[in-house]
Amino acid sequence: MAAATLVQLAAGLGLSMVAVPPLVALDPRYVPGPLLAVGSLLMFGQWRADVRAVPKGILVWSVAGLALGTALGMGLAAAAPGLASRRGFGVVILIAVVLAVSVPRLRPVPPILFGAGFISGLMGGFSGVHGPLMALAVAHLPATAVRGVLGLFWLIAYAMIVPVAALAGRFGMAEVWLMLTLLPGLAIGVALARPARVWLTGPRLRPVILAISAVSGVALVVAG
Repeated sequence: MAAATLVQLAAGLGLSMVAVPPLVALDPRYVPGPLLAVGSLLMFGQWRADVRAVPKGILVWSVAGLALGTALGMGLAAAAPGLASRRGFGVVILIAVVLAVSVPRLRPVPPILFGAGFISGLMGGFSGVHGPLMALAVAHLPATAVRGVLGLFWLIAYAMIVPVAALAGRFGMAEVWLMLTLLPGLAIGVALARPARVWLTGPRLRPVILAISAVSGVALVVAG
């Protein structure tokens, strides 16, 4: 959890991509409820740290897409759990990485923000892991704006998932205890993140976002 927190606070993304594989190996009940509940605290802090750099109105379209995608993803998870695959999500992420590399000045315009929010919601609603597409959509903003935007976006995303997990019986007292076991790692990651945040600014941030996204996509394709 410490490593996932460090990556998340430094780059603005990576919590689920780093934390989910080892946590699921330890106990599948860590995902989605306990991880996303602790993640909500982390995302709130990430957003508050850079709130002044967040462009006004930038999340309107992405949150609209997020809400629609989350609802559809949850419906798919309940009605046809085999319909969506990790390999399919991985291919979508890799296509987005190629697009981001081939279009050096990809701008966060409404269609891109809505699409990134929708696919993130679809993935999150289905699997509890939202993926890095939103980060790719805003990667050209200043580093503080990227972290602030992503912190608020994922805070909203997690707020959509955690209550549903509780209502579905997947976030009871056992999961609360699992959540508490993640807090020490969270605290260590927060303490280590400050120097990484200072270094990871300007032109250094976008390649890191692209690298994390590409690794995530490949991992999903291989696992699918």
